Amino acid sequence: MTTYLRNSLTYVWAFLVAISIASWWVGRGQVDNFQVNGIITTTVFLIAAIKARLVIRHFMEVQYGPQWLKLTCDAWLAFVFLWMFGFYWASL
Repeated sequence: MTTYLRNSLTYVWAFLVAISIASWWVGRGQVDNFQVNGIITTTVFLIAAIKARLVIRHFMEVQYGPQWLKLTCDAWLAFVFLWMFGFYWASL
């Protein structure tokens, strides 16, 4: 049991669970009045970007890869989320 507590993946997993709950808690405010709220949606998008980066780095083990792979994954992630932000804010 203590080997699980020594593993950094356990802490990353626990953090991912915590921010998933936080994302749900922030996003549930939109259900009450069925209106689009840009701040809440942006917050949920940012939480999703953080979660995606953690999954790519730790669970896909990119953190042990070469520097070009880390930079490529970060650039791809930034491009995708900025693209989604652009489309979301352009549609408001």
